[in-house]
Amino acid sequence: MPEPISGRGKNCGSRDCAVRDRTSPKHRKEVGVKYMQAWEERYYDREEARQKGREEGRAEGREEGRLSKLRELVEKKLAKGMTLEEIADMLEEDLETVRCIAGELQEEEK
Repeated sequence: MPEPISGRGKNCGSRDCAVRDRTSPKHRKEVGVKYMQAWEERYYDREEARQKGREEGRAEGREEGRLSKLRELVEKKLAKGMTLEEIADMLEEDLETVRCIAGELQEEEK
């Protein structure tokens, strides 16, 4: 008499055993654990990328704000009749930076 399919015996074909192995509670648990681990890794990778993006955005915003304020100050100092050298010295900025900002301001007036 042949052995029942539920056991691993002589009559267990490789295909039958493979199907049985994939549907066993132990296998389902292992797959579930692997799935959750992969999901957690993707979640933490996304969170890390979001945090990095926020930090980069804040740094860009600070730099934009600093340049905006510098531009505003250069404009006010030019309106008072100060030279570019005096403005650069007063604001403790590079003369080329002040010269560039002054050039942009002149372009906007045209």
